[in-house]
Amino acid sequence: MNIKIWTPRYVCNRISYYFFEKQNKDKPWITQDAIKVLETLLQKEFVGIEFGSGRSTVWYAKQIQHLTSIEDHKGWYEEVKAQFKEANVSNVDYLFKSSEGSTIAQTDYCLVIDEFKDNSLDFIVIDGKHRDVLANKSISKLKIGGILLLDDANRYLPHQTKSPYSIKMDSQKVTPAWRNFQEEVKNWKMIWTSNGVSDTAIFIKK
Repeated sequence: MNIKIWTPRYVCNRISYYFFEKQNKDKPWITQDAIKVLETLLQKEFVGIEFGSGRSTVWYAKQIQHLTSIEDHKGWYEEVKAQFKEANVSNVDYLFKSSEGSTIAQTDYCLVIDEFKDNSLDFIVIDGKHRDVLANKSISKLKIGGILLLDDANRYLPHQTKSPYSIKMDSQKVTPAWRNFQEEVKNWKMIWTSNGVSDTAIFIKK
C-alpha cells in the first residue's frame, strides 16, 4: 500500500466512490460522470467492442445493439459469462483470448480488433490489458462520431487531475505509444472525467 496517496481528500473521494458502487451495482466501474456522459451518447443502434470485461459488460450491452467483449482471465471470464443469462442479455459475443505472447500486438487478445473493418465501430472500450496497443489500433476502426473510452486514463496520459498514480502535465513518462495516440486524437473531442480515485477519458472521433 502506498501510504502517500492516503490524503484527507483521497480518503473522502474513496469513501464517496465506495458508496456509489454499493448503491449502483449494475453500473460500470468507471467514473460517475463518465456514466452520465455515456447515458447521453450511447444509442441503441450502436455496435461496440470492449477490452476488459466486468459488470460493465451487461450495462454496455443494454445501451447498444451489439457488443463484442474480450477477457483474458479465465476465472473472471466464467464469472461474467454467468451474468448474461441472469440479466437476460443475448447481444454479446463474449470471447476468452490470451494476452500472452512475445509480440503484444500479435497476441490473440489484441488481434481481435483487426477482425473489424475500418470505420465500422461506434463504441470502443479500452479497460483491460495492452491499452496502449489497443488504443492505437482502435483509431482507424471507429466511425466518424464514434466513441472511444479509456479507463484509468490518468495513468497513461498527462492531465490536470488529483487522482493518484497520475502522469503529470510536464511528465516525460508518457510512452511513445501513448504519445502517438495523443497526436492521432488531438483534434477529437475529449471529455475527461475524474472522481479523485481514478479518471475515465472519452474521445469522440472527428
